[in-house]
Amino acid sequence: MASFYWYERDPELLQAEKIAMARYFPGFRLEKLSDGKLCWEGSLSPRAASGGTWYLQAVYQHNHPDNSSYGGSIRVYSIQPDLNELCKAAERLPHILRDESGNFYMCTARMEDFEAGPRESSSAATSLGWAAKWIFVVEEWLDGSIGDEVFAHTF
Repeated sequence: MASFYWYERDPELLQAEKIAMARYFPGFRLEKLSDGKLCWEGSLSPRAASGGTWYLQAVYQHNHPDNSSYGGSIRVYSIQPDLNELCKAAERLPHILRDESGNFYMCTARMEDFEAGPRESSSAATSLGWAAKWIFVVEEWLDGSIGDEVFAHTF
């Protein structure tokens, strides 16, 4: 019987994910959540000193790789700052989605941008790269450096 967990069904994909993360986001660490989902945790500061440090969690969904939803099968949550609280403080945030529990996560990619084929798949490294772009643009928007019009063209 095939395993429910993608990483047990496809250990080669898991190994490729580990290699990509070690290369592009070596400060992130692989964790397993209580529901069996794997995730990478670590911090990014896309705007360096002019922005904040974001502690992120890139969570693989059980159907990884899949591109049937925005962001694909890897959801990027911001643990600090908390997107739920940031959304309340800012009254709204562009390009955020809610999960099944009502928690916000970043809408990092269109469905067609997330590769989910048998030979090629977008990785957590890809999703975190998109998250860095999201953070950069949202921080610029929160600072008032850019307006709403950028979101029609950025993502």
